[in-house]
Amino acid sequence: MVFRTGRLLNPALVLLLGGCAVFPGQERERTTRTGGGVENVGGATIISGVALGEYGGSVLDALQGQVPGMKILPHLDQCPQISLRSHVSFQSVVNPQVYVDGTRATDTCILQSLRSDDVDSVEVYPMGVTKRPGYATHAHGLILVFLRGAGE
Repeated sequence: MVFRTGRLLNPALVLLLGGCAVFPGQERERTTRTGGGVENVGGATIISGVALGEYGGSVLDALQGQVPGMKILPHLDQCPQISLRSHVSFQSVVNPQVYVDGTRATDTCILQSLRSDDVDSVEVYPMGVTKRPGYATHAHGLILVFLRGAGE
């Protein structure tokens, strides 16, 4: 569809429509910087180690309030239950899959055990899909933890 003003194309409209076009095979990721080392990229929340370190304590403590829709239900004698999508209830186990430096954790207790000062970054995928190779999709989301110095 081409809009004309008189006999000339409207250049502003052409630029606007052309800049919004997404062609087959081309993906467009939306990036939002929320400041303080937290970014929302294509539905994922990426939190830098600097941002985590500001909170001190465990990684789980540092994640609270950083990830949109994330809810944590602590238990005294069990691992915490975590929901990454606000519409999910805690009536059944809905925990996301947690990986630390590419190794799958058995439960969410690891997030309480790890100190936020030891972490380089955390990536949270509420929909459970990442483009990173080596990670399986998971219906209740993914939390990927990368420790400092692990890749060096």
